Amino acid sequence: MDHRVITKKMNNDIPSPCTGVCTMDLDNQYCLGCFRTRHEIGGWALMANEEKLAVIKELRGRRRDAKE
Repeated sequence: MDHRVITKKMNNDIPSPCTGVCTMDLDNQYCLGCFRTRHEIGGWALMANEEKLAVIKELRGRRRDAKE
């Protein structure tokens, strides 16, 4: 019988935007340090670079909106 191990490739080309300030804003449902949602934080290591770039683009808007 042929046994294979299936692993997911960890895509770490684009570093996490984590700032070490891990406090969730309960109203907006994102971290006050990096502005990512729990889903984005938890899935970061498995995201393709294109997905990471899309999240980073969203973060810019969230930061801008938070300053207003």
